[in-house]
Amino acid sequence: MTPEPGALVTAVIPTAGRSRLVVRAVESALAQTLRDIEVVVVLDGPDLATAKALEKIRDPRLRRVERTRRGGSGPARNSGVQAATTHWIAFLDDDDTWMPEKLAVQLAAAEASGLAHPIVSGRVAVRDGSGGTRVWPRRFPRRGEPLGDYMLVRRGLFWGEALVHTSTLLAERTLLENVPFREDISRHEDMDWLLRAIREPGVGIVFPPGESPVATWSVDRDRPRLSRAGDWRDSLAWARRARPLISRRAYASFALTLVAAHAARERSAEGIWRLPWEAFRHGRPGLRDLFLFAGIWLVPESLRERLGRRRSARGG
Repeated sequence: MTPEPGALVTAVIPTAGRSRLVVRAVESALAQTLRDIEVVVVLDGPDLATAKALEKIRDPRLRRVERTRRGGSGPARNSGVQAATTHWIAFLDDDDTWMPEKLAVQLAAAEASGLAHPIVSGRVAVRDGSGGTRVWPRRFPRRGEPLGDYMLVRRGLFWGEALVHTSTLLAERTLLENVPFREDISRHEDMDWLLRAIREPGVGIVFPPGESPVATWSVDRDRPRLSRAGDWRDSLAWARRARPLISRRAYASFALTLVAAHAARERSAEGIWRLPWEAFRHGRPGLRDLFLFAGIWLVPESLRERLGRRRSARGG
């Protein structure tokens, strides 16, 4: 099946074994107000059920790429980029959805940015099964704030202050070809790509104005994801490799907050001593990082999430 002539954007949706969810994601992409698109679903390994489910969608803008073996989200996204025919590429996780005007809003933001090679993101509506919806990130990067500090330095006990979610990303195909997703890591492929891509000449990140989300993020920690393999040690290993791309402050905060949250969730006693040691040895932790580290281990995650939802409900 060939793409529609004149397509402007390729939606790349990697998936594996989640036929019902990926159909929902595909339908949200095909329902864009921007009609000049193609949708490439990458089956990450043999997946007959998903292939049959996609065959029922009668839209010439939909194509699928079938990988011979499972590789994870990085290889799957790279396969989608290779199959794309358009100037722009946007990513969508198979358990997320796009708002109808997502691509139109982002293309307008890219044009208005004045950047030679913009990467466009935006806010997401976060749904975690509790019945409520939170909109993240609560803030965009400040002027002059390094992207690594924005993404990795926590400033509060509750998640969602700073975020660049994969299902919001729109970038040029040439940039994604020159800076592909790494295929040898099991976590943080999106942050890793952003930290490398932002160093390219003429590249900058753009967020559309306003408070409206461009995508819906379905958070379910019990549901397997292409990018959720490994344990907290894999996150720490990634941070070590990313050290040349981030500040010492970002490294310490990431180890003491996000990696610590994984370790606490896995009830790893090793993480209690190893992560502070790592932060002081290779980073520059602040008092806030140490406070948050203690809170992550002492305050149950369920309580922190309830408090976070209550904070969001108050508009804080």
